[in-house]
Amino acid sequence: MNATDIRQALAQRPFKPFRLTLSTGREIPVLHHDTVLFNESGTTLLAVEGDRFHIVDLHHIVALTSGGQPTAEQLTS
Repeated sequence: MNATDIRQALAQRPFKPFRLTLSTGREIPVLHHDTVLFNESGTTLLAVEGDRFHIVDLHHIVALTSGGQPTAEQLTS
């Protein structure tokens, strides 16, 4: 996955929530276009999820899936 793919999903209007799936199997919901930031070189992103945030190397993102609703596991953690 590269920054261009994610930026395209963020730029969709109207915005459609999506999930980023990591190589560990963890999923990060992206519910709004302004909750993701990239470093200058576009190799790392920061994703805000409620009162938490995730810093992720893009090499660990294996999928981008439409529908960003949190999973049951994420709601209980």
